[in-house]
Amino acid sequence: MGRRDATKTLAALALGPALTEPLEPWIAKPAALPAIADRQGTVTEAEVHRIETATRALRSWDSRFRLGIRCKAVVGQLNEVAELLKEPQPAALARRLFTVLAELAKIAASMSYDAGLHPTAQRYYVFALRASHQAGDRLFGANVLADMARQMLDLDRPAEALDLVRLALDGVGATAPGRVTAMLRTREAWAYATTRRIQAFHRAVGQAQEAFLQTGPEPYWTSGFDAAELHGVIGARYRDLAQHDPKQAARAVEHIQRALELRSPRKLRNRAFDLIGLARAYLVLGEPEQACAVGREALTIADRIGSGRVYRRLADLHRESTRFKTNPTVAEFRDELRHRLRHAAVTT
Repeated sequence: MGRRDATKTLAALALGPALTEPLEPWIAKPAALPAIADRQGTVTEAEVHRIETATRALRSWDSRFRLGIRCKAVVGQLNEVAELLKEPQPAALARRLFTVLAELAKIAASMSYDAGLHPTAQRYYVFALRASHQAGDRLFGANVLADMARQMLDLDRPAEALDLVRLALDGVGATAPGRVTAMLRTREAWAYATTRRIQAFHRAVGQAQEAFLQTGPEPYWTSGFDAAELHGVIGARYRDLAQHDPKQAARAVEHIQRALELRSPRKLRNRAFDLIGLARAYLVLGEPEQACAVGREALTIADRIGSGRVYRRLADLHRESTRFKTNPTVAEFRDELRHRLRHAAVTT
């Protein structure tokens, strides 16, 4: 994203108190749905089950489908559920419908975010948070806030990200499941790494690792935050620190390599992020040939899944490889990368 495009994007986003203040009631206070158990709603138990099943299918759709097709399907399902909720429904079914609505809105937000449509993504995230509040699901609300924090961090807005994470931590409290807390602490650590608050970073990483080891029931959606993801995000943050303190690059490599060992081959986008982070760490360590070898693996995945976020990370790799551009191996890789990024309409 060029500087002019970034400025336009930020101008269209809610930032600072304009972002966080309206969100406070949706994570801090429970919602009350009207109890109409004695009245017949317009939706049946079987229909709600069908909608929940369809939503699970949309959540698990992979790269075999183009992003545009997936977005249309998700938004279509979201509109269907929203229409049902315009009519009075029994409280138990209404909460289940709001849960589905929250998940669909979050999926739509993630797809918009991946495509670089940040204002649209933010609107869907806010909608997802409101729906999770109506569903009475604070944990899913914290999940939405974690994604919003990640968006702010990608846009180099660590202060807003930290406010969102703190709001999520306050909302779920000290008794939150371990993986939920660990996920939020890694977002916190990311904000600290971005602002070079080293001691705070190490504290948040330690809290994330400790929380991850807790045992007990977890929400279904934390299955994506497994040991591979924990190592991957910690490694990526050490890579951020290595930009200013090259000694941290070795720790980045250690964590990211462990993430790749643990990562499911089916999680292509996550593997691409791991590989790009590893390549960037190798550049800091002064190992450009190794960086190119790993970067080519990531580029192969990027071409397969067509993820905008992955291509934008590859653009970062392209920029950071400039200091090695006279190396023949690097020069060849940079030419290949530049061509693919131009085809994907990503600025290098």
